Amino acid sequence: MLKALEQGLDGYIEGLQLAIVQDCSVLITKQLVLWFGDGLGEIDSRLLKKLANSASTPGETANLRTVDYVTQLPRWSALSKNAKLLASLKFHMGRKGEDTYPCQIRIAISTTKKCTNCKKPIPASYLYVSEDLSEDDGSISNWHSECWIAHWLRGLLKEHRSAKGALDKQSRSVRAVLKGNSKSASGQGKTKQGEDLKSKNDYESWLNTLFENWRVSTKVNPDFTNLYEKNFLEYAEQIADFHLTGKLSQSRAAHRLSKHLNISHVESVMEKFLEMPLKVLEYTGLKDPTASKQTVENHGTNQASSSKSLQIFKCAPRVFADSREVGAHLVAGNSVLMNLTEASEEDRKRIIDFASGLSFAQGGTIERVTPGIFLLTPPNVLIEDLTH
Repeated sequence: MLKALEQGLDGYIEGLQLAIVQDCSVLITKQLVLWFGDGLGEIDSRLLKKLANSASTPGETANLRTVDYVTQLPRWSALSKNAKLLASLKFHMGRKGEDTYPCQIRIAISTTKKCTNCKKPIPASYLYVSEDLSEDDGSISNWHSECWIAHWLRGLLKEHRSAKGALDKQSRSVRAVLKGNSKSASGQGKTKQGEDLKSKNDYESWLNTLFENWRVSTKVNPDFTNLYEKNFLEYAEQIADFHLTGKLSQSRAAHRLSKHLNISHVESVMEKFLEMPLKVLEYTGLKDPTASKQTVENHGTNQASSSKSLQIFKCAPRVFADSREVGAHLVAGNSVLMNLTEASEEDRKRIIDFASGLSFAQGGTIERVTPGIFLLTPPNVLIEDLTH
């Protein structure tokens, strides 16, 4: 399980970050076409990816890379010297309630002016952008044209940059905790490796042990340990869900993205992430990525050929987190009698949705016994109706 958590970083967090960059590429392309039209020409896919990656990455270094990639755009040398074209951009950059953006395209007479973005002098005879902010703070900002474009592209991707940065922080948190446990399992039994976990309580206890092992040895400021713990446990829950269902919990991933992106971009990023062929299955440590599909296809055969004696486990989940135990038994090939009479209405619906999805993925069935009790069965158990 420890190895699965390590490998899962590539499939989940890094996969989502790549999907964010792909979404940024689409937005950047639309924006550049809006600004420059056919005069821009076709952008090389590698350059577009670099531009999207830098523009969606926080920090001054990323900002300077964005500027550099702007200068590599097709025909940029000619575009940056086209005063009429640059002046027309302000009609696409109007602030809320304004028709145009308050700026002018000017020619530098000397090298006394410095760029607001890169802080370098603006060469003499160079076309630059003079931005009038007198109504805001009484200042006037001057920009190299490429710095101006980079600044606007980064502003366009502000939400994506926030989402990507949050995922990067989560990745660092998870890697730190796992690295702090790379040698902690020696001589401490299988439970410390996560190989002998049989219940939800075992799993949570193991995760807490991993975090405590890291906490006592880390040099991270104690003020940030709660954030590390939250990031780590949230990620571990996602990977655990995957191991139970064979599918990524889209709702969990979408909820994390929704803290930074509006709904349309959340949907777009998730769509691009789920289009990545076997990206999740390859990296989360699932031993047989085709297991769920084969189970469904062999449903009829398994019913007739299996003679294994199966157990029926009773579970009474009260909150959604308790559904992990239900899933563990079903994935192990056992029937489960699930009592939801003590769960709230909201948790009951979530647990039923989870159990239904898992049953379908395994090729099994879910039957309601009473209004609050359900029977989940694996594919090699046949339920016959004797009521008629």
